[in-house]
Amino acid sequence: MKILGVTGSMGMGKSTVCELFHRYGFPVFDADQVVHQLQGPNGKGLKLIEKNFPGSVKNNALDRNYLRHIIVEDRSNLKKIEQIILPLVAQERDRFIRHAQARGLSWCVLDVPLLFEKKINLLCTKTLVVTAPVDVQKNRILKRNTITWEQARAFIDSQMPNRIKCKMADILVKTGLSKAHTFFQVKKIIRLMQVDQL
Repeated sequence: MKILGVTGSMGMGKSTVCELFHRYGFPVFDADQVVHQLQGPNGKGLKLIEKNFPGSVKNNALDRNYLRHIIVEDRSNLKKIEQIILPLVAQERDRFIRHAQARGLSWCVLDVPLLFEKKINLLCTKTLVVTAPVDVQKNRILKRNTITWEQARAFIDSQMPNRIKCKMADILVKTGLSKAHTFFQVKKIIRLMQVDQL
């Protein structure tokens, strides 16, 4: 089975691209969704985060604003949170890959923000980076109304720069124009996957 690793910084359009792969029948491992589950009520990571960051859990729920605040104040806190959560995410990812292999699938997709940073690209047959100009990225993030640009920058700056990700990728999908242009690029990739020519 072949593995397509998809990555891209916040606000680049990665979720839109991965939704298309899912729509065309490719199983997608969504690392962000798994992190939310692990940090959700009764999630495996919740108690560990509370233990390391007292006050970060209220009423059996993660206080994301509090976590964002302490990350912006001290970026080393992001690394500490990653050390708690990422091994748990890796367990879920390995389970996903085994399940896809057992089904006899030709491809599966890993949607992973830290694909290159954590060397998960080494598991992949091909890597794809979703990219857009910074002004487009900023507008998308601010439209969500869940995070400030300052908070977003703290996360973005902790990751590999976009230009380096783009150089490392086997495939680029540029989402700075229209959704139709994005869909056209992704459908072209999907066709190659379907006939085993990627």
